[in-house]
Amino acid sequence: MNPLLLAPLTTAQDDAALDLLDRAFAGDPSLSWYLFAERTGFAQRRRAYLAAYQRFHRANGLPTLGAWQAEQLVGATYFSLTNPQPSASSVQAIGQSIRQQCGTDCLARLDQLLEAFDQQLRHHDSARIEFIAVAPDQQGRGIGSLLLSQTLEHLRQHGCLRVALETAEPRNLALYLRHGFSQTGHLTLAGLQQYYLQTGASD
Repeated sequence: MNPLLLAPLTTAQDDAALDLLDRAFAGDPSLSWYLFAERTGFAQRRRAYLAAYQRFHRANGLPTLGAWQAEQLVGATYFSLTNPQPSASSVQAIGQSIRQQCGTDCLARLDQLLEAFDQQLRHHDSARIEFIAVAPDQQGRGIGSLLLSQTLEHLRQHGCLRVALETAEPRNLALYLRHGFSQTGHLTLAGLQQYYLQTGASD
């Protein structure tokens, strides 16, 4: 068995990372909700949204971590440090991309979830984990757990003692709880149940 190698993603690896994100989140409940999976063209909207997010993340120099095995990308995390300050131009660009390629109603639903996430934060200086992606054919091998562990270690090394994330996958809750997260809230919408988790939430 080839060893698993962890390293930050480079710009040259963005295409492979986008393919991974698209496969890993093909059935994600949150994306399915705000990108209207029931409508024709969901796969195209999903990829367009993930590409826009990836450009936004890269434009603001936010951290990533990739997991490689036998030169194949099998997992990745996208996250932010405490109090990220994205550039105004990048915020405008991602909004315009989502509006044009996914639709104004998709952007409105995404904004609704982002606002709800902000309202759930007990500490607004929390770092955030945006995506933890594992290739569908590699799930169940501990890759997600290793990525989460290393992401949290990276954040601790940068002084981020509080970390927040959200998920609409109940099956992921046990993983986050094992890594020191506590569930701090939830949001119930028609067609979506969103869970909010944080570390250091009681400080």
